[in-house]
Amino acid sequence: MRNPLLPAGAAVALALVVVGCGYSTPEPKEPDIGGQTYGEALRVMCEVDKLGGISAEDPFEAGRKRTEVIQANVENPDGIYFRTLLSVKGAAEQAAELRREAKEAGLETCALADDIEKAGAGGIAP
Repeated sequence: MRNPLLPAGAAVALALVVVGCGYSTPEPKEPDIGGQTYGEALRVMCEVDKLGGISAEDPFEAGRKRTEVIQANVENPDGIYFRTLLSVKGAAEQAAELRREAKEAGLETCALADDIEKAGAGGIAP
């Protein structure tokens, strides 16, 4: 005696295969995080004195204030990471790396890099 469910089971299996073959996975997209871009974060860093009303008369006090303003205004994860790496370097290295990153991000100048280089101090603190 034949199993009467076998033909129905075969039909269901065939339907699942046909439906499964028609499915296509959409192309992956970059996540839209929104918010601040890396270039905008670098602009905040480069223009921190203007943004925070900071005077570079006392380089060490300026460095402390710069750090506070940057921490409060840089939200981009890559910008935060860059600031963290920068903060453990000396003034000359900070100026050079800021200038390099700013140029790569399309910024023509970086006032903070110029000020740090000129003073030899006053950079971003940890």
